[in-house]
Amino acid sequence: MQDPELEVRPTPLKGRGVFTRVRIAQGQKILTFQGRALTTEALSNDLLVMQIGPELWLCSDGSLLDDCVNHSCEPNAGFLDCEPVLYALRDIEAGEEIGWDYSTSISEPGWSMECRCGSQRCRGVIRPWGELDAADREPLRGLALGYLRGS
Repeated sequence: MQDPELEVRPTPLKGRGVFTRVRIAQGQKILTFQGRALTTEALSNDLLVMQIGPELWLCSDGSLLDDCVNHSCEPNAGFLDCEPVLYALRDIEAGEEIGWDYSTSISEPGWSMECRCGSQRCRGVIRPWGELDAADREPLRGLALGYLRGS
């Protein structure tokens, strides 16, 4: 879980979060999500998961740096190359928390999560890509994983 430019710290409402120790320029790669790929039917409740395809999930035991990157309805990071790699959407100053919009990776129908991002644009509830209102989904299209961009 070591990265000289990133660190995990406690956050007031979200548990742990990932913060940058250095300034990150817009467009710069921040981190690549790690883990093992499993199908939906192979998932178990002891895993942390991120959907990366219609029936494919990137899984870990919670010990990876990327497991601690929180959601934000006003993200400063996104999947610019369609892959599970976060890039800076704007200049990110040292000390800022890294946040990406979880809706840009998940398509699982009916899934939802209370949002605690605290941004002025907070939607209140994080929903799967296909359940976002068009007004919320369209600005995120260029930040979503490749399998979602056409839907």
